[in-house]
Amino acid sequence: MKIIVEMTFVAALFSLVSAQDVETTPPATIGEKVLQPAIPGQAPEMASDWVVKPSALPFCPKKTCLYYAGDFDSSRPDAGGLFNANLTDIKAVGQVWVGVKPTKAATVTGVTFNELLGQSGVGTNPTPFQTQIGITPGSAGKIVCNTSGTATEAVYGEGGFGETQYSYTVKKLKKPCKIAKPTKKFPSTYVNLLPTFDDQYLDTTFLVNVQDRKPKNHTGWPNDLNDCYFNGAYFRDNYVTCNSLSQHGPHGFSEFSIALTGTE
Repeated sequence: MKIIVEMTFVAALFSLVSAQDVETTPPATIGEKVLQPAIPGQAPEMASDWVVKPSALPFCPKKTCLYYAGDFDSSRPDAGGLFNANLTDIKAVGQVWVGVKPTKAATVTGVTFNELLGQSGVGTNPTPFQTQIGITPGSAGKIVCNTSGTATEAVYGEGGFGETQYSYTVKKLKKPCKIAKPTKKFPSTYVNLLPTFDDQYLDTTFLVNVQDRKPKNHTGWPNDLNDCYFNGAYFRDNYVTCNSLSQHGPHGFSEFSIALTGTE
């Protein structure tokens, strides 16, 4: 049996197992704290116990920045995010696999996923990073690179839904990952950085979306729009398209705020 949780301004939409204890289940939405939904040009009004702490971090240096999808815009009515973490205490794993299309073959040595986190503090290191090719709905692809690195975090950009946005960054992967130039057979490579925590009461672990076709600070490769998969057996989701989890239609999760560093 699935319980579908849906809010007007949803941060994520998942299938939850009803038999699980509500107190130990990671939240499906950030929208539960929305007092007044966002309108264009104005962020949503949130409950008083949620605080935004804006800041900035140059996590994609010009010399090594291969790709940055762009910034999260909390004032957009379709602002949101998807659960992306491993909560080891309750074995809740959700992976957002983001499609990328390099303009030429590249070697990735570092990665950042911008996430709304319910509390500060890096999770368990080393933090896993993987790449896949050939993902299709309901089916995993082929793992091309399986590595990890020591993650750090820093407050970045706008918060959202009253939560603080952090850049979750591995500056140097233990093993570089090669990403091939797109081919007809494999037009995209899918990447995932998975923060890992042993805190079952962690409020939020959402990878934020990029809503604009020309988002602020986008750099490097063109965005691979509407090409993303969510995988999480805990939520009974087996490589479903990210957009299928969005309340905002077929383009609700068209892109996510990630960065890759390395060489071409």
